[in-house]
Amino acid sequence: MKFGFFSAAFLASTIVNAAVPIDGWYSTLFGGYSYLPNNLNVSYAGYLLTNSSFNSGYNAGGRFGYKSNPLRFEGEFTYIHADVAGFKINNVKQSNEGGDASVPMIMANIYYDFPEIIQSIEPFLGFGIGYSWVDVDFTSATPSPNIIYNNSNSAFTYQGTAGLTFNYAEHFSLDIAYRYLGTDKIGYLGKIFQANLFTVGATYRFDGNRYK
Repeated sequence: MKFGFFSAAFLASTIVNAAVPIDGWYSTLFGGYSYLPNNLNVSYAGYLLTNSSFNSGYNAGGRFGYKSNPLRFEGEFTYIHADVAGFKINNVKQSNEGGDASVPMIMANIYYDFPEIIQSIEPFLGFGIGYSWVDVDFTSATPSPNIIYNNSNSAFTYQGTAGLTFNYAEHFSLDIAYRYLGTDKIGYLGKIFQANLFTVGATYRFDGNRYK
């Protein structure tokens, strides 16, 4: 009971003393869960490869930017990885498949921070454009003959973001976000590459004295 009381008191004190950012430089580190939908519909060596699925993946990266309330402008690097769970060859599901998708990307983003919904909690929306290096690898031995399909290329990339920021201290904040990203159609995949990212980030503000 005492632990619960002191935890609640600490949280309340943190919120009361939290800072709302006005402007300044910042950097962010983040990571989280990645879900990749079907990104494959291509002919290769006389076979039709389709219906890819992936295991739960991860993403990690960093951002550096400037906030001029209510806007934020930043550069971002993200790395996405997920292992292949399955795919079809000539509409036959493979039973001994493997492979993965690895995607480093560089983005330029702009965000709009909405007014607080409760003290120190700000919703935000964002949009970004940039380039990704999409590297995919699909392998299968059964029931079809051995197939090894590996290719990579760069592609124009866009993303949309929605999330919440918790400004818990003058120099620091935490955020949770959902991001959807897509690319131009990639020839060796026969489709656009897409990913759904769920992230948690921690931000350090360099210009703490410029925050109220």
